[in-house]
Formats: sequence, C-alpha cells, structure tokens
Amino acid sequence: RTISIFFFFFQAEDGIRDAQESRGLGDVYKRQVECNGQQYQANHIIIAVGSVAEKLPIEGAELAMNSDGFFALEQQPKSVLIIGGGYIGVELSGVFNTMGTETYLSYRNADILHRFDKDCIHFLKQHMLNDGVRLLPSTVCTKITKQSNGLYRAEIEGHSEIKQLDVEVVLQAVGRVPDIDGLGLENTDVQVEKGRIISDENHFTSAKGIYALGDVTSPLQLTPTAIRAARILGETLFNNRQNLQMDYTNVPTVIFSHPPYGLIGLTEEEAIQKFGAENIKVYRSQFVHMFHSMIEDEQERSKHKVFLKYIVNLEDDERVIGLHCVGLGVDEMIQGFGVAIKMGATKRDFDRCVAIHPTVSEELVLMQPLYL
Repeated sequence: RTISIFFFFFQAEDGIRDAQESRGLGDVYKRQVECNGQQYQANHIIIAVGSVAEKLPIEGAELAMNSDGFFALEQQPKSVLIIGGGYIGVELSGVFNTMGTETYLSYRNADILHRFDKDCIHFLKQHMLNDGVRLLPSTVCTKITKQSNGLYRAEIEGHSEIKQLDVEVVLQAVGRVPDIDGLGLENTDVQVEKGRIISDENHFTSAKGIYALGDVTSPLQLTPTAIRAARILGETLFNNRQNLQMDYTNVPTVIFSHPPYGLIGLTEEEAIQKFGAENIKVYRSQFVHMFHSMIEDEQERSKHKVFLKYIVNLEDDERVIGLHCVGLGVDEMIQGFGVAIKMGATKRDFDRCVAIHPTVSEELVLMQPLYL
C-alpha cells in the first residue's frame, strides 16, 4: 500500500466509510479509510486497486492456476491446457508453445480475440496453428480432476474428437473483474454497476471526494491508460487544469501473441457498423517478413508472413480510422503510427510520407498510393 497526504491507493481489507464533516484544510468534506484497523482521512481518495482474475464456475476450478500462477511456476510443464481465448490466453499460449510445451487453447467462441479484426484473427490463428498450438474453438471445460499420476484431467464439451485432456497444468484465463469486493463501498455513495465503479469523464464518482480510475472503472484494462488517467486527475485536482480529460478513443495497444498483433482505432467490422460499408475503404497487404526472406525453403519461408491493414473514412477526407498489423516487430511500429492517427492522419498523409527501406512499416506508406 502506498499512502500520501492527498491520495490513497489502497487494497483495503476493512474498507471505506463516511467520515464526519470536519473543519480544516479549507473546510473540505473528508472521507475515512480503514485498513487493517488503522484509520486514515484525506480530502481526496482514489480507488485504483486494479482487477483480479475471474474463476471458472465449474467443479475443480481450484485446481487450475491463473495468470498469477504462471509467473510462480518454477519448472516448465510438458503439457498445458489454457482456457480462454482473450489477451492473456492467446499471449500465454504463445509463450508455452515457443518454449516447447504441448499447448492446447480452449475457447467458447468460434474465434480467439473475437472482438478484434476478423482478417487479423484469421491470419494470427494460421500462424499459431503452423507453430503447433492446438486450438479448440467453441469448446467449454466442464470439470477438472487430479489423477493418481499427478496429471490434471479436463472434461471438454464441444469438440468432435477431444472429450478430455490429461495435462500437467490447467490455466484459466477467462477474464478479469474489478477488485472491489470488501472495500466497503456500500458504506458510501459510490455507485457500482455490473461490478464496476461508475465515474464520469474526469474520474469523479458519485461520492464527493472519491475518485476511481484504471480497471475498476475503465473498459480498457491497460496499464498505460490507468497511468495517464492518474496523471490527468492529479493535474485536475492540484494544478487546477480543469481542461484536461482522458481520451479513451484511438488508444494504441498490442497483443503480445506469437507473432504480435498491434492495433489502433476501429476494426473493419466496427467501421462498417458505424459508417456503412459504402463509406469506408480498406487497404491490405501480406508478405514474407524481410527478416526471413532469405530462407531457401519456400514452405518454411511462407510461415513468416506479415499482415498489414488500415481502414479509411471516405466521407472524411479518407481519414484513417483503424490500423491493424500482425507480424514480427509490429509492436514497435504501432506506437509511431498511433501518434499519426491520433493527430488525424489521412490516406493522403500516408502516401506523402517517404518510405524507409528496407523495413516492414514502409508498406503502410506504399500501399496502393493514390496521392503522389
């Protein structure tokens, strides 16, 4: 726990409760926090306790570790079943598989990362299959038991062939939820909806003097967004910069899969829904990464492709409204292009930028040039 005069970043075991109105420090209405029997008061309380891994609602769920358990592993398992096709499941499946662990990835939807761009997901899945990850789409784990030989048996529903798996490790990665249970929010006027604290665009909650940011309130569970939001809130409260607000649109991010998937803005599906298919245009390119271009075996070389894609709004000067890249090195590329898109870059701007050769990112400014 880190405590300062004005801010409380806390994981309270006893919780929050209203404090009596008191004089001093500008007659500000104060709040009180109680942690392990010790009481604290401050003009401002920030709730930024993050999130915790959700647990599977099945028999034997306690036998499966979560992502925290992954970092506590002291030996590499020979086999693993990962349950969940989101960020964490996809990333950890790549780590285990690359290390040589026999890796199964079970997920209830037809696709991994089902809310992301379909072209990119199809491309990434093919890479994962080529690398040896066993994908189990539209499947559900219904029960986990420990066998006499030390292996864990997972009962699987939805797969035509695999009904059960015996593996050394079962890892559940089925999402994360705000870690607000036990904080005593029921003792305050802080509103909670569907497990999240309700806050406005300035991270003010419904209770005076109590603020919330990060995973407890934002749908974007990304560390950099929470850090930026905290800085903005600090400037708002103590440097009187009332014009500052956290902008949650066009936030660049990377899924550290194997290979990584970097993106910013809308998916093609979201763009069609928002602007109509007739009002957008999509640019795509797929090629062997230059790092692997000298591999003589054509079949092996074809396994190391890169997929690049961006979407423009034809009704808004062909402004780039989404950019998606899958392949080696795209995690470094997306930050720079994120700045450009945040500034409102258009197809014309991309075309006018001189390419840097030889690089992968040059393809984004050479893709079907219209403005020379």
